[in-house]
Amino acid sequence: MSIAPRAILITGANRGLGLEFVKQVVCFTSPPKHLFATCRDPESATSLQEIAKAHSCVKMMKLDICDFNSFNNFKENMSSVLEGEGLNLVLCNAGIHLRSGFADTTPELMTSVFTTNVIAPFTLAQALLPLLKLAAQKSSDKGMSWHKAALVNLSSVLGSVENNQQGGLYPYRASKAALNMVTKNQSIDLKADGILAVAIHPGWVRTDMGGKAAPLSATESVQGMLNVFSSMSEETTGTLVDYTGKVMSW
Repeated sequence: MSIAPRAILITGANRGLGLEFVKQVVCFTSPPKHLFATCRDPESATSLQEIAKAHSCVKMMKLDICDFNSFNNFKENMSSVLEGEGLNLVLCNAGIHLRSGFADTTPELMTSVFTTNVIAPFTLAQALLPLLKLAAQKSSDKGMSWHKAALVNLSSVLGSVENNQQGGLYPYRASKAALNMVTKNQSIDLKADGILAVAIHPGWVRTDMGGKAAPLSATESVQGMLNVFSSMSEETTGTLVDYTGKVMSW
């Protein structure tokens, strides 16, 4: 990859796919001026700390995505760093996957997963919308692109209603299906502002969430997703795609 957007935000950047995104984006020929890498506990994120020390564009920031009351202050802190410029890409990567079936899914479990996987990315997008709008307004690019203004929600094939042939995993499946609907809505509601919105399935990846049996490495998944991001446009906004760019069924 060559040229990254000027300003990028990645949630859940301390491990797994979030950390891999940071590793690969800083190696662009032209990396972003600002790469905001967030996690709940920056002090314990040693791998992310090492990257931040080696790459001045990386700004580690504390963010608990379920602490909605902190979002406005978080946005203001970002604004002070951006100094009048906007935020080109918001990558909502942070999420949880709690395995439970029909019998052992409780209201508390369902609420917890929905709060993290649906309400948090939606509410964060609301808070950061002024910065996305500013990026779109200041961009000289025609049409939609990740260099202009983009909102990407990390989803899953497990949220596809049409592809569900196995059942189970009630909280996770339902939360990703809901996130897909949120993304589709965002693509419609934000189109007039020049902001695209896409949901992406990273594949089954060998991470703490995906497990050791997964066939795909984090490196392969993120390489694929970054290629997809670079080709996003008016034609792809409002879609669910996988890490190869294939459009998936809702």
